[in-house]
This record gives sequence, C-alpha cells and structure tokens, in this order.
Amino acid sequence: MSRAKYIVGTAKELQAKPGGGEKWLVSLRGKELPEVIEALCTLPGVGPKVAACVALFSLDQNHAIPVDTHVWKVATQYLLPELAGKSLTPKLSVVVSDAFVTKFGSYAGWAQNVLFIGQLSSQKLLVAEVTSDTTISTKRKRGKDHT
Repeated sequence: MSRAKYIVGTAKELQAKPGGGEKWLVSLRGKELPEVIEALCTLPGVGPKVAACVALFSLDQNHAIPVDTHVWKVATQYLLPELAGKSLTPKLSVVVSDAFVTKFGSYAGWAQNVLFIGQLSSQKLLVAEVTSDTTISTKRKRGKDHT
C-alpha cells in the first residue's frame, strides 16, 4: 500500500495545528514516548510503527522501537526466543519494544536499527560487495605505493 495518498492529508492537518505543524512537532520532543506515539497516530495513515519511526529519527526519542516483521525476527532470534513461531500482535509489539529497551537502554531504537539493517538480505549483499571492493582497492593502492 502506498503512503503517498496520506501526504496531502497529513500536511493539511499539520498546517491546521495551533502555531503550525512545525511548532506542534517540536513540542512533541519534550513529551514521553507513549504520548508522542499517540499524538502522531492522530495523523492520516500514521500507525504505531510509522509513529515510532518519526519519534526515533526526528523527535529525539532514541528508545523508540518501530516494530515490524524484520524487528520481530531479530527479537525472537536474539532477545525473546520463547516467542519464536508466534504471530506479531500489537500486544507483542510492546513486549518487543520493552525487551529492546531493557537490553540496550536509552539508545535502544538505534541498536534496533543496526540489527534491523543487518537482517536485510540486500544489506548483506551490499556489505559483501563493499568488503570485496575495499580489499581490491587497498591491494591496488599498496602495490602502487611500493613501486
């Protein structure tokens, strides 16, 4: 599903906020994460995962955990193996978030992000390519330096 259809509605709602959208969004930085998520979820097309992404990447909520199937996989593999084989539910999303915060503390959202990226098969391929290219270029440079 495309999120593009929500952009216009979200922009209009932000413009209608008292003081404008920028002021409203900045005001969220000083609030507790549950209140931030709740406020962001009032915008068109914004659910808990998108709200957690905005909170983490834009509103200084470094412990926000955007839980999706990739994060669920990481959580059941490393933090909550007892939940492996179960389906992700809103209630279990909270359990996952809590587990990340317990393990990684106030920067749990960034730790989750690194683990999330590591799970992406396209990222694994990119890392392999960069490693391979770096090795080749390093050898070439050394060869030129020694001649």
